[in-house]
Amino acid sequence: MATDRRPAYADLDEELFEVDQIPMTSRDVRSVGEMLFDIDYLARQLLMDVDGDDAGTLLRSWPTMVEAAEDLWASLPGRRPGGDERDRPITSLAAQTATIEASLSGRTAWPGQGPTSPRIDQMTQTLLNAAALVRRYGAEIAHEQTDAHRDLEAARTRIMHGLYLTAHAVNVALHEHGRDRVNDARRSGHRVQLAQHHSPYAVAPTGVWIDRMSACENTARSYLSDRFAQILAGEAARPFDDPGRLAQALATWDIQTHRALAHDLEPSNVVLITRTQGLIAGATLVLVDAAATAGILDPSDRLIPAIAEAGRSWGNLASRWGDLAPPGARLEEPLARAAAEVRAAYRQLIHDTTTLAAPDVIGTRPGLPEGITASLRAIESSSEVAHVVAEKAAAPNLVGPARALSIRAHNDVENGLVATPTDDDVVWVSPAAIYARRYVPLPPPVQESLRRVGAATESSCGTAAATAGLAIGNAVGGPTPGTAGSTTDEPTSRRGASLVDPAAPAYNASTAGRRDTQHPSPRVS
Repeated sequence: MATDRRPAYADLDEELFEVDQIPMTSRDVRSVGEMLFDIDYLARQLLMDVDGDDAGTLLRSWPTMVEAAEDLWASLPGRRPGGDERDRPITSLAAQTATIEASLSGRTAWPGQGPTSPRIDQMTQTLLNAAALVRRYGAEIAHEQTDAHRDLEAARTRIMHGLYLTAHAVNVALHEHGRDRVNDARRSGHRVQLAQHHSPYAVAPTGVWIDRMSACENTARSYLSDRFAQILAGEAARPFDDPGRLAQALATWDIQTHRALAHDLEPSNVVLITRTQGLIAGATLVLVDAAATAGILDPSDRLIPAIAEAGRSWGNLASRWGDLAPPGARLEEPLARAAAEVRAAYRQLIHDTTTLAAPDVIGTRPGLPEGITASLRAIESSSEVAHVVAEKAAAPNLVGPARALSIRAHNDVENGLVATPTDDDVVWVSPAAIYARRYVPLPPPVQESLRRVGAATESSCGTAAATAGLAIGNAVGGPTPGTAGSTTDEPTSRRGASLVDPAAPAYNASTAGRRDTQHPSPRVS
């Protein structure tokens, strides 16, 4: 994939918003380290979601991802002249993958020619963007210094870990594909020879691909063995030079969400929206705890349970929309980019490299007052997003993969989530449709449960919005810590600022949220 080389920023003198003066961007503004962490996140999500129907698209996408990873690896500064022992793992993995690509080229047997996986393609594009950024600024990195050397080693480890997780996800999908073939053969009365290695379901034609992907997975694992956590401890953190980053990210996300929901939307994009809304709820809980610890926000007995319930509802809704998403469905690029920036902005504020930061540590970081305010406002506006997503569930033309919908329908009935007109076992999706991997209309139990979960999300988000609005309103109406009318005896350094008026340090609205577009940081992380 070609890297987009358009200007990264719009004219900063033409602000889209008067408040906070948020410049809109047309490119990825994350650091290389944040991109690599996001690849790790996306690979973990992929691993949790894959099924047998994804096997072909994932396998076809694997070679391009490895090629992009090798390109990024080669662009990292500090390579020794000639052969470098550190390059052997990625070189070996690339060679193994090249043979897979050659076997897939022009192939008519399974998996044949067809679409690639948009989720691996997203990781591939992120690797390409990271490589372009390193090539542009890598010469400025003093790689001979200890800290820079450790950061570069952490970057290589991140690259390999993303490949390891993705290879494992492809293997899981291949095993599930073999299981589906065995089950389909048994239902139709045909005999099938089970495999004697890997698993009984590594049957032809998936068995050979499992062998080859297992070799790739083992190569990546051998590089990571006994060193993953140790190496990542040397990963450099992006400096807190932009207190308005999270507010900008959430504002952009809100805009892109409403633009996407304004028209007929692929289920895969609804999944991204619902998952990101759940992530916002979960991260807001962390910020509420940190803000209460720092004395920025008054603790509330209602706020945390309400936001937690909204987060659970978003997760449940995302799971059900995920049943409707076809394996090759594409994500809208502006929406995916906005979601990635939300993840990066939250991680910068609430994480310490690989772990969640303690509340007292988060409380000392610049941007917490702005971040908690923006997060509570995002919770407040989430009820409207929940209403629009619930409307999408009532669309008459919703379809999904037959196998996933059949499983969901039977599970909902068995768990008593929906009422059925008869006690007899009902075949909600025909076996022929499942065997042919067709897309079918939603069975009545799936449609009813989707609407119920959507309504429950509306309700929980409405409650969370009300409590978030009260938290913001109380901060607006109450006395600002450190001013007349305040009864607290806490030192000024701890109180720092109010929720809605972060006055210490001084906040310049004309420059809030802006980046140094002329001299962005060249650091890897």
